[in-house]
Amino acid sequence: MIVSFNWLKKYLNFKDDVYKVAEILTSTGLEVEKVTEKFSSLDHLVVGQIIECESHPNADRLKLTKVDVGNEVKQIVCGANNISKGQHVVVVLTGNYLVNISGEKFKIKKTKIRGEWSEGMICAEDEIGLSENHDGVMVLDDSAKAGMLLSDYLSLTKDYSIEIGLTPNRTDAFGHIGVCRDLFAFYSHRKKRLKFNLPDVSSYKSLNKDMQINLNVRNVIACPSYSGVCIQNLQVKPSPNWLKCKLLSIGLKPINNIVDVTNFVLHETGHPLHAFDYNKISNSKIVVRNAKGGEKFQTLDAREIVLSNEDLVIADSEKPLCLAGVIGGMNSCVDNNTNSIFLESAFFDPTFIRRTSKRHSLNSESSYRFERGVDFNFSKFSLYRAANLIKELCNGIISNEVAYNSKKLKPIRLYFSFSTCDKVLGFKIPHNEILNILKDLSFKVHSQSKDGCEITIPSFRFDVSREIDVVEEVARIYGYNNLPETNKVSFHPFSNNEKSIFDFKQEISTLLVSSGFYEVQNNSLIPEKMSKLFNTSSNEVVKIINPLSQDLSIMRPNMFFSGIETIRHNLNRQTPNVKIFEFGYTYSNLNGRYLENQKLSIFCCGLSKIKNWKHEDQKVDFFYMKNTLDKILNYYVIDLSIFDFNIKNDEYFSQILEYSFESNKVGSVGIFSKKTQDLFGVKKEIYFVDINFDLLIKIIKNKKPLLYKRISKFPSISRDLSLLVDQSIKYSQIQQEINDIDNKFLTQFSLFDLYQGDKIETGKKSLALNFKFQSSKKTLTDSEVDKELYGIYNRLKIKFNLSLRDGELIEY
Repeated sequence: MIVSFNWLKKYLNFKDDVYKVAEILTSTGLEVEKVTEKFSSLDHLVVGQIIECESHPNADRLKLTKVDVGNEVKQIVCGANNISKGQHVVVVLTGNYLVNISGEKFKIKKTKIRGEWSEGMICAEDEIGLSENHDGVMVLDDSAKAGMLLSDYLSLTKDYSIEIGLTPNRTDAFGHIGVCRDLFAFYSHRKKRLKFNLPDVSSYKSLNKDMQINLNVRNVIACPSYSGVCIQNLQVKPSPNWLKCKLLSIGLKPINNIVDVTNFVLHETGHPLHAFDYNKISNSKIVVRNAKGGEKFQTLDAREIVLSNEDLVIADSEKPLCLAGVIGGMNSCVDNNTNSIFLESAFFDPTFIRRTSKRHSLNSESSYRFERGVDFNFSKFSLYRAANLIKELCNGIISNEVAYNSKKLKPIRLYFSFSTCDKVLGFKIPHNEILNILKDLSFKVHSQSKDGCEITIPSFRFDVSREIDVVEEVARIYGYNNLPETNKVSFHPFSNNEKSIFDFKQEISTLLVSSGFYEVQNNSLIPEKMSKLFNTSSNEVVKIINPLSQDLSIMRPNMFFSGIETIRHNLNRQTPNVKIFEFGYTYSNLNGRYLENQKLSIFCCGLSKIKNWKHEDQKVDFFYMKNTLDKILNYYVIDLSIFDFNIKNDEYFSQILEYSFESNKVGSVGIFSKKTQDLFGVKKEIYFVDINFDLLIKIIKNKKPLLYKRISKFPSISRDLSLLVDQSIKYSQIQQEINDIDNKFLTQFSLFDLYQGDKIETGKKSLALNFKFQSSKKTLTDSEVDKELYGIYNRLKIKFNLSLRDGELIEY
């Protein structure tokens, strides 16, 4: 949206320059994207009087003129057909630049045209950027004097257009008055009380009832409010210069005085209006109704469309005159022969306007505003403002007013708590400042107390309906730049204890899907012959008393049969790479007591990554599946050191790594044996992860809450140790021992290499660890780091009888 700097100053006489105002608007949430200087090219245009005008000796269609430009007479060749002796015209002299209506800039040079010198150019309106009119040169009235600047004659001052990237919620700022409301609140909060000069419509008066309009609103849901006024004895003509310049300053093209007034009021108040030629309204009847399916309508831009019965139209007794809130029709438009109009101002439901606009791909200034919402209570004000201007500029007589309101919109009233404002913003704004900001933004304050107040939301603020919205209003006028810096952040992280089983499933599903897995859902009933596999006792299975078939007679004791069957099904259909997971239940019979356990099982075969420009084919292996399980645990920040690990194998599994917590198996990673593959008729290796989902959720919920601390701004120091240990010692034991040490500067450590081979003695292995040390208060010295590292090494040496692979550490 574009607003004019000078136009804003008409309502609010601030002293700041345009760039400061742009900065203020951006700070209040109306982001300024661009500031453009306007009318600066008019500074070197002068008024000239034609004292001679003869035919060009070498060209029939050209004229050779002598033009008095004040202090000298210039010879200028001109091709306009309306030029004649005695006229006052607009002249640009050689050496100056001209900017036309399209923004094109070119320099005027002294040149020969058909053998005669031309020392300037006599301009048409479009050539100096005032309008699109190119019917001839711009002829000025007798008040113009030779040599005076055109800007003085037109009473033009340099202006700036301010382009605002308006967000959809700020419908209140669709006009200059709306933008001024924010400026007024900003200046008022900074003790610069400015007078808000709203247009005065008190002089509006209907002088007679000579012209009648019969109003019939049939769709009161789509049009809860409609008003209009008849104006007679009009003269349609070009707008006065001040109005043309106002429109040009925001990039609009002047058309005629009536259309220009409706456009002016639209950009002043933000409320769309529409003018109908009164004499084109059949039987003086206005009907607000839904269109008839298949009804044809020609828009103002000469486009013929076929209407839907869901479109809202403004019609007379015979035909549609206007597509309500979107665009007018050719059959009722104002033209040069118009002498009476019916001026409309209404409130249309945004949903109806949006659907019509999208249905017919019609976008207009009106639809843009109506589909986002306009101020219900500003409709009459806009109508009276436009009627007064038309009366003044067109010599019209205001004749008869009609109005319909199906309901009165009840303003939103809510309680605003000062403590909520303080909590959200993170600091306290004095209560009197909060109240003043709200009042300056046109919020009505009721029943104030020390804890808060009742407030009424102004009708033009569609986007404010909750207490948190009001906090935002206070913050943006107070100034986000004025919010004090704080070292504490007040927030409530979403605790795992507050999550449901569904929440956990959603999170893990998202994690697995992002890694290329597909979620499946299999039947929980399996064949009886398969229930004995995977070391399941026949006494433990749950049998269906009256199964539909023997293939559906057992409630699955584990997830393996379902997973392998899905893999086999896909492999048989030329899908060589399969990555699936399933959340499901398993069932068991424990001494006559039936148990149901929730599981998460993951199955994979084939390739984990397919060849591309960056890497070769990568096969699924045991470590890929282990990483998949670890990724789930890491997502919930579960330290792997809490688990006991056990590796085993049997006839159904080539290898299994079990994760146990307090002697209960949480999960396992493994690969099915060749025997299992043959039982299912699968030739490829199948890897799996099997998780006791119920137990995993219990571990997650019982975990200590995370502690947050500030990231240190000081550099870290890294050290490596290569430890020679017995084969029997696990890395998890070393990890636990280091964690038990009260280290002052150690922030993290990790295993980055494992070596077993000829270069070290039999029965030993080499573990290479990386340590990172960092202080939150200072930059560490080498001696401080080496001292703490020695303490860690010495503790491990005593506990595990280990040594360094190369050399010894110096004791500090």
